[in-house]
Amino acid sequence: MQSTTKKEVGFQGISKFFRNVQAELKKVNWPNRKELTTYTIVVIVTVLVLAVVIFFWDSLLTLFFNLLGFYQ
Repeated sequence: MQSTTKKEVGFQGISKFFRNVQAELKKVNWPNRKELTTYTIVVIVTVLVLAVVIFFWDSLLTLFFNLLGFYQ
């Protein structure tokens, strides 16, 4: 079975690729400023909450293992 499309050569293929990328980026539904601010705040709060949770569990486990005598 033969391919019906001819392989692009050199700069023709590269330029076609970037034209296709540009066309796809025009289809993207970009967030507005309010949505972007909301999403950014959600990400920062989530990271901070997870950091506190990990710090809490790390401190608790460190205390537990110190009491068991693993760290000396």
